[in-house]
Amino acid sequence: MKAALLKEYGATPAVAEVDAPVTGQGSSLVQVVYGALNPVDLRIATGHFYSGSPTLPYVPGSEGVGTVVKSGKWPTGSRVRFEQAAPGAFAELIVADDESIVVVPDDVSDEVAASLGVPGIAAYLSLVDGAGFKEGESVVVLGATGMVGQIAAQVARILGAREVVVVGRNEKVLADVAAAAGARSVTVVADQNAVELSGKIEDAAGGKVDVVVDPLWGMPALASMMAMAPGGRLVNLGESAGAELSIPSALLRSKKLEIIGYSNFSVPARRRQEALEALFGYASDGNLKVKYRSFSLTDIGEAWRLQMESPGCKLLLAPVVPSA
Repeated sequence: MKAALLKEYGATPAVAEVDAPVTGQGSSLVQVVYGALNPVDLRIATGHFYSGSPTLPYVPGSEGVGTVVKSGKWPTGSRVRFEQAAPGAFAELIVADDESIVVVPDDVSDEVAASLGVPGIAAYLSLVDGAGFKEGESVVVLGATGMVGQIAAQVARILGAREVVVVGRNEKVLADVAAAAGARSVTVVADQNAVELSGKIEDAAGGKVDVVVDPLWGMPALASMMAMAPGGRLVNLGESAGAELSIPSALLRSKKLEIIGYSNFSVPARRRQEALEALFGYASDGNLKVKYRSFSLTDIGEAWRLQMESPGCKLLLAPVVPSA
């Protein structure tokens, strides 16, 4: 079968012929409709990912959506979302553990289901489990032009946030994110310092902030902490703006702030599935929307390059050319 194969760390995968996978007990054979490309796939492909990278050569792709071909648990033809498949999701066929599979509702498209996986789970659980969000609280979403940020802003509104503030550098994309979430926006400009950005965040929120969803770290995280109310919670999901940050002790102590680390990898499979089921429900109701762009698997080079540039939408790879 055809798959995207990575032969060298730091390189770009290319389409090649690989052996088709074989199912075993407790697993299902799935024909892939879309493999979803995530920033983590690129980090794993460097060979320097913090939890390790597969032995070369390997097929990348941490998640996707497809149709069940053979299974002892799921009916043939079921539309499902899968993760951690063998080989990776960028292949015509994969084998997934039955317990990792979630059935996609009829009124959720393959594209939306594939787009909501990794970023949707991170966005939802960082708010609900990480921050312990309560209805009526204010939420700031940093890096809101990325997929995690776009979804987090909408979920915060769905869950009853009093005010949602989205923060990012791309003013045009940020305006679209704010409109989709009914949020206010703050654009980060060049040479801005934490004090200046903090004031803009607080002005947009109409006061001090209760919860921050932070895929960035660095200066924007510090600025948001300055704008937080006593007892505020910041959930960190990444370090796009810097791996290290100096935080004044007095800032933490005076406000009794909480800084919570979050990773999908540390969440039990069943909890990830529950998050995804909730997200599918929001999408079915028309309350949650995602942007996506689909490619043929043969165009993985272009998709890989776009992902490096923060495309502002979900990139999906299909083993066959997607219909217009």
